[in-house]
Amino acid sequence: MAPSANIISRRHAPRKMGGRRKNHRNHKKTFTSPKSPQSILAQARRNSFTSRRGHGGLFGAGSSNKINHLERKAGERTWKYSKFGLIPRSTEPFEKNCFDREPYPPGYVFVPKGDVYVTRNCRTTTKKSERIVYTVYDKTGKRTLGIRIPSDVYAAVLESAAATAETRANAIKLRDEKDLAHSRQILCTKFPLMPVESLEAILNHAFLKGSGRVGRTATITDERKADLAVEAHIRHTHTPYESMLHAGTGREEARKAVWSLIQAIKTAWEGGSAQPIDVLALRNRMVESN
Repeated sequence: MAPSANIISRRHAPRKMGGRRKNHRNHKKTFTSPKSPQSILAQARRNSFTSRRGHGGLFGAGSSNKINHLERKAGERTWKYSKFGLIPRSTEPFEKNCFDREPYPPGYVFVPKGDVYVTRNCRTTTKKSERIVYTVYDKTGKRTLGIRIPSDVYAAVLESAAATAETRANAIKLRDEKDLAHSRQILCTKFPLMPVESLEAILNHAFLKGSGRVGRTATITDERKADLAVEAHIRHTHTPYESMLHAGTGREEARKAVWSLIQAIKTAWEGGSAQPIDVLALRNRMVESN
């Protein structure tokens, strides 16, 4: 009787509060690893495709401006991670940029930099025929090597260059002579007392075509070019500047030391108050002190 009584008592006993219940708070959360830019881009494309299909815009009939904007942004991100991301995209019509290691388009040839007439006419003729001009970059993407253009265009431009070579050479010669005469006139006007040998030396040095010196720059006025060219000539020829450098004097220190002598000689060549005897005396004192 005792066991059955215990069973009955357990059956009718009140249930304890707080029994086993599912506690959702104790469940562990699942964490996903960070997504790469490529996976994010792929998901954005899938979402864009699904959205267009749901709105009936799969074939462009009902696509919205917002979706097109997202596609453009996705294309820009794709460009960032592509192998061509080292060189800029060309914004000119009928022009593209490429690396030198990329294969040539059919019928195209390479034209290296150097001949301005050939390069300019190859580019212009190719674009007029509504074909692409490829600007070729080196492997670093920082320096251009030349262009790729159709072979028939290159042959025609080379033929034209050969036919006009003599005419163009004469035109260049006349232009150079005109530029030299203009520079001579500026120097003679600004420095009427300059010795002839100094005038010729300055013209053949500072104003030499292709030298890249001060007389050939286009960023300053003609008068300023004349001043700088004359000062440089006086510094290296009529002062102890070179001997000071050879003796170990610093460049800036040597320039400051001869500056007053340079200005005195330049003023004398301009016809100013400084007299040649004063200039020579100043120069002799500097030479003796060094």
